[in-house]
Amino acid sequence: MQVKQSLRVKAHEFLYGENGTVESALVLIPTVLLFLSVLQIAASVLGRGVAVNNLQGDISREALLGSTSLSESSDLVGTLINRLPLPGGGSIIIGKRKSVLPKISPLVLANDSFNSTGIAVDEN
Repeated sequence: MQVKQSLRVKAHEFLYGENGTVESALVLIPTVLLFLSVLQIAASVLGRGVAVNNLQGDISREALLGSTSLSESSDLVGTLINRLPLPGGGSIIIGKRKSVLPKISPLVLANDSFNSTGIAVDEN
């Protein structure tokens, strides 16, 4: 009788106990997806800022040193640079570059690609 009652108590604890099982998995999966989504948004915003700052720096360097002084570096690969002459001398330099950011979250279907534009005035 004692054995039967102890088995009944153990079975009751096993069936109705709150030792995490399915509930923790049901909470963990959406939490990981939320974390990856927020990380993807943060990486996209930071990546865009870094790409625009790098392009603006390259275009400003082009304006300061001139196109004859600046050697073709790996930073300028893929950058389209247009010079628009000004009536009083000098020119406006407009640079465009296409950037692709990596995909972090599985919720994003395609890579994040965008065009950035940098502008500088060359007074020479």
